[in-house]
Amino acid sequence: MSEHLKLPFYEREFERKKRGGGGIKPREEDRRRFSELQIFNLAGIKKDFDRDKEKFKQFFDPNLIFKIKLNQRVDEEGFIKFLERNRVKVISPSPEGKGYWILLAEDESLDEAKKRLEEYGEREKYKQFDAIESFEPIPPEEKIGEQLKDRPLQEGEEAYLDIEIWRMEDGRLNKFLEEGEGGKPGFKKFVNNKGGKVTDELRTENLCLLRVKINKFIFLSIPLEELKVGEPPTEDATAIAILDSGILSNQPLLENAVGDEIAVSMLSSDKIQEDKPQDDVGHGTKIAGIALYGDIKKCIDDKEFQPEVWILSAKVMFKEENPITGEITVTYDESELLEHQLERAVRYFVQKYRNCKVVNISFGDRYKKMFGNRRQFTLATLIDELAKELDIVFVISAGNLWELEQLGFPEKYPSYLIDENEEVKIIDPASSAYAITVGSIAQEFGPSNRRQTGILFSPARIHYPSPFTCPGPGYKEMIKPELVEEGGNIIFSPSDPLKSEDIGGKLVVLNPKWIEEGRLFSVDYGTSFSAPKVAHYIAKLFNNFPNYSPNLIKALLLVSAEIPSDRPTPLNEINYNDSDTKLRDLLKIYGYGKPNFDVAVSSDSNCVLLQAENNIKLDGVHLYYFYLPREFIGTNGEREISVVLVYSPPVRRNRIDYMGVGMEFHLFRNSTTEEVAYYYETLLKKGITEEMEDIMPGELKLREMDLHPGVRLRKKGIHQKGIKIYSRRPDINPDKPLVLAVVSQSKWLKDKEYPQDYAVVVKIRHKAKIDVYNLIKQQIEERIVQRVRIR
Repeated sequence: MSEHLKLPFYEREFERKKRGGGGIKPREEDRRRFSELQIFNLAGIKKDFDRDKEKFKQFFDPNLIFKIKLNQRVDEEGFIKFLERNRVKVISPSPEGKGYWILLAEDESLDEAKKRLEEYGEREKYKQFDAIESFEPIPPEEKIGEQLKDRPLQEGEEAYLDIEIWRMEDGRLNKFLEEGEGGKPGFKKFVNNKGGKVTDELRTENLCLLRVKINKFIFLSIPLEELKVGEPPTEDATAIAILDSGILSNQPLLENAVGDEIAVSMLSSDKIQEDKPQDDVGHGTKIAGIALYGDIKKCIDDKEFQPEVWILSAKVMFKEENPITGEITVTYDESELLEHQLERAVRYFVQKYRNCKVVNISFGDRYKKMFGNRRQFTLATLIDELAKELDIVFVISAGNLWELEQLGFPEKYPSYLIDENEEVKIIDPASSAYAITVGSIAQEFGPSNRRQTGILFSPARIHYPSPFTCPGPGYKEMIKPELVEEGGNIIFSPSDPLKSEDIGGKLVVLNPKWIEEGRLFSVDYGTSFSAPKVAHYIAKLFNNFPNYSPNLIKALLLVSAEIPSDRPTPLNEINYNDSDTKLRDLLKIYGYGKPNFDVAVSSDSNCVLLQAENNIKLDGVHLYYFYLPREFIGTNGEREISVVLVYSPPVRRNRIDYMGVGMEFHLFRNSTTEEVAYYYETLLKKGITEEMEDIMPGELKLREMDLHPGVRLRKKGIHQKGIKIYSRRPDINPDKPLVLAVVSQSKWLKDKEYPQDYAVVVKIRHKAKIDVYNLIKQQIEERIVQRVRIR
């Protein structure tokens, strides 16, 4: 492991919301009448269950699952014990206590529950029934996800669905799925018998998920699951502010990590009210889940949900329903400045919580595309100002393309992402210079081996660009997006693209309708869900390095990123050694690639990170140096040398140069540090001007390492990365250091004493199993990088 400095954490205590408790309030209505009505309801629930049992008796025995509605909050542990004495087991209590609880009858006759209800009605006994408003069946429509509600299966239509089976103990689950009592074949054979097929199965300690090719006849229900959640994050853990539609903070997998939630009201509308920060759309809750856990599917596979960061939620958007179609969307009021809400929310969180270091924004204005000579958007500029002033990191989604058929999907994929077409470009505020903008790639469990003649198909294979991701570049050709992460895929039926969409192309997210639907997980896709995964990485890096600057944290993550090697044609024909003209097509879709948190957080034997933080005066030069081991140069295998520079200049939207300071770097080989210093000192005596593009002495031109993208392209932004890949032995003299020159260039800022902060990280990687880390460490006697001031 690398010797990253272990700095003290920031101290911070979150004020947690107090949960309600207390005794049960007596029932106001007549208890006898209530008792008689609920006994009648239980009889109806039993009758429906007997009908299902008879219907499926040839294959399996269904479980008797129903729900109760509570009229008040109760003590969860005590109420569960009361229900168990009624021979009823709780599958999913309401997180707030009040509301719907989902129950499983251990006694299918429900005799014990009816007996106690009768005694409750006759005399003052079993007062816990006072908290119950009603016993109710779970209708089929509540077991169906939103996708099927919006577009139900037609007669004879087939589709791939996820079916969630309540996680019983192994013996009972096996009897239900494989072979039941009396030789009953089980649920799987039932599906097969009716023309369906179980194509995949996932069992964990708490989950049983089936992937089923199914038709309307056999679709039954999506039952429940139960998960254990780890303890809350440490008090000093990093907090991520989610600016979105609010969150449902009592979602079982969120509630342990919600530090605060606010609603940022508008000036002339009551669509967002300060006392109602809850998510009424679901978008923000899904975003928060990924920001909290990163890869939710992996958490399911690993059987562990351990919150490591805090979630702070600001509701800045609201629900809007299309009066014609009834479609629900999340939006913001176009008549007011979203900038007001954003600034109020960010300042509130940063000022109140010192550990709030990351802000996630998974929304944007689809009608504001960054293209050509368009000015920087005002919202993006505000984000840049806040990022610099408050010393925080913004992570923003690149935006989604929704009318794919008009762009030629799937036949013209990925050409429509490469073509210079205004309609596909990143949206406001993804053009923010300071923000890490995130595009989307298809996830690993996508349809990598499906052919276009198959039932379901997508041209986007594993880690191909998602068909809907918005490409760059950013403002004034900045490399945007900087990173990509898994955000889903579009999978369809070639015979009728509008008829069947496969949810296997979607990511697993937290379900904001977990109570209504009886399940903790749902699925969705979009760059909205790529961004919070990157926000999660950044927050965890701050957890590991709490005193690092945002510049260095971003540099570590950027240097870890790699563009996937498997890419669609013609993107697979471009490599890092190509010209910037060709490389632009790759960079505007993938940016610098998919980040690797393990690489960012620690070095290993054959992948070493060298890092520095510093500040530099305007029109100045800093030099760093390090030696490459002979083994690195001489051992066969692919080698990589990468350099990342991140800095934080002042910005002005009304200037020709958006940034008041420019910076760039150059890497030299086969020279001594003294030689490089001498030539740069000579250059500085002549002076660095605003018009200079490659700030490098001519005498060093032949010794400069040819990093890609080139300096003129990468210096357009504040997140700069240059990469060199060697497949053969490099022409590098191991007796001389590699010398890195970091150069500042004043633009409209003319204060010569202005200290421009920056961070630089170098990555040295060799595919062969050689101990590069210790070899480099041995050659650096006192410090990894040496700063040389040249005036």
